[in-house]
Amino acid sequence: MRILRKLSVLCCCCLALVGWSQCANNNVLTGAAITPACPGTTNVPCVQGGQYALVNVVSGNTYTFSTCAATFDTEITLYNNAGGGSLGYSDDACGLQSTVVWTATFTGQLRVLVDAFPCLNNTTCAPLSITCAAPPAGDCIYTLTLYDSFSDGWGTSFVGVSINGGPFTNYTVPPGLPSVSFQIGVFIGNIVVLNYNNTGAFQTDNSYVLLLNGAALFNSGTPPAPGLVFTSTVDCTQPPAAQEDCIGAMTICSNTAFSNNTTNTGNISDISIANSGCLDIVEYQGTWYVFSPSSSGNVGLSIAPLGPDDYDWAIWGPYPPGSTPASICPPAGPPIRCAASSGPATFGATGSYATGMGHATYSPPQFASTAVSYGIPATLNVCPLVPPQYCGWVPGMQVTVGQVYLMYISNWSQSSLGFSLGWTLQNGASLDCTVLPIELLSFDAAVNGPAVDLHWSTAHEQNNDRFVVERSGENNDFSEIGEVDAVGNSQTTTHYGLVDRTPLPGVNHYRLRQVDDDGQWEHSPVRTVMLSNDAESIHLFPNPGHDELEILVAKDRMVTGAQLIDPTGRVILDEPMTGDRLVLNTGGLPCGLYAVRLIAVQGQEVAAARWVKQ
Repeated sequence: MRILRKLSVLCCCCLALVGWSQCANNNVLTGAAITPACPGTTNVPCVQGGQYALVNVVSGNTYTFSTCAATFDTEITLYNNAGGGSLGYSDDACGLQSTVVWTATFTGQLRVLVDAFPCLNNTTCAPLSITCAAPPAGDCIYTLTLYDSFSDGWGTSFVGVSINGGPFTNYTVPPGLPSVSFQIGVFIGNIVVLNYNNTGAFQTDNSYVLLLNGAALFNSGTPPAPGLVFTSTVDCTQPPAAQEDCIGAMTICSNTAFSNNTTNTGNISDISIANSGCLDIVEYQGTWYVFSPSSSGNVGLSIAPLGPDDYDWAIWGPYPPGSTPASICPPAGPPIRCAASSGPATFGATGSYATGMGHATYSPPQFASTAVSYGIPATLNVCPLVPPQYCGWVPGMQVTVGQVYLMYISNWSQSSLGFSLGWTLQNGASLDCTVLPIELLSFDAAVNGPAVDLHWSTAHEQNNDRFVVERSGENNDFSEIGEVDAVGNSQTTTHYGLVDRTPLPGVNHYRLRQVDDDGQWEHSPVRTVMLSNDAESIHLFPNPGHDELEILVAKDRMVTGAQLIDPTGRVILDEPMTGDRLVLNTGGLPCGLYAVRLIAVQGQEVAAARWVKQ
């Protein structure tokens, strides 16, 4: 029955609460800060329940924290000592004791909290073991993350990884952990093969993902398919965003029908209670699309499963002309069209498992204004609607040329059966991806020794001739420093790069000037870096400013936090800073003069500057 959909969501929430329950953070420091040997194991002989150890960590190293030798029931929680939420947690990973495996995402101090359970301070010592492993050798590092939604372990299941035909190295999840990550060093030209063994119980608890620089090379979905599932030759190029994530939405480039199929949910949770509408607030196997009318009229569609299957879908918009997934994902509010009826209910009402909008019989009125929202929520296997309303169908949309829409199509039953989509276009409507502009997915500048590396990527290029890279110092007088030819026309992600080998001392502002075949051009957002300059240890942009303040420091400064202080001396913003830049949202602050103070590891002030909000 369809009602199981809602019950399963509630139960998942209950498990999450049970699996991540923890004692209160008692904030009692034990001893001095520890710098673990790496590689190697360092032992802290005594951490009592309710105390924490400070551990100096290095970004990229993998640390294993264990209280398995303790005599009382322990929990371990990891925090960035500069502030923020928990970074890792474990309870009962080795009997009643705990083990956390964590790869450092920053260089600084980690707070390792050991709690007694039940939640009482404990005067008995828990030995804390800290094992450090440096990043493996390779041209790039793959990260294999294994998930167990019930935290009861994978049992006999495992993921095997083979490199260049060598023996498989097997990875699994022990009991007590919701996830575990492993770093794998690979060289360009290596052939990597993944194999999954599904002999363990409760396969729907298991999933895993292979990442490169945070982007998914392979996502198993749930339950993972057994056997050899992935083979790839290493090139260390970050893959484009998956279509299962909103940011990877595929542009629909014509009025023709298309088919699709997916076996996973992507890597980003795009659906939430704020934007789900009639959909569940959890994601199933689904794919994202973006489309824009090239002429005004009426738009309808039909999603036909390739079997007796249950597909749900939603459309958000309209967004302003020129909007891209980078600017509108994830959708901020509920959809304007949505249908989530069960497959059997839709079939019982219409004689087909197809669902959609704009049907002449099943969705009166056939077309309606996008200012009016329509949704068919989840139903049981018998359709409760009375004709002329039918389960699975809502009115189509009256659209205007240039508007942009997001669409998500989800296989609720997770059968891995695909679908075919067809269009109903009337009153002059048509779709054409060429109305969407060149999409700059990313643009980054980073200090690399004496040079600055510039990287950017695009999607949906149309008649793109070249990129001109421009640079300025503090005077904002930009000049050309290089030029990169564009691919011209593309519907896939394209990566570009340029190295500035002679950057200016101190502040360097960079921007791209994208030039079309016909000579028209437009500028990208500005990216700023700062090379070490003892005379200028902190820079604020823009200054004066309004809704946003960017704080920039030299890359070699050991800064762990930044504070914004009002004219009365009150600290109104206090944020951790783990790199050489930090962006503060200042939109809600009154106009006036503020002080910015940078804080080092030991809490001392290392730099300060004034900032004016207009």
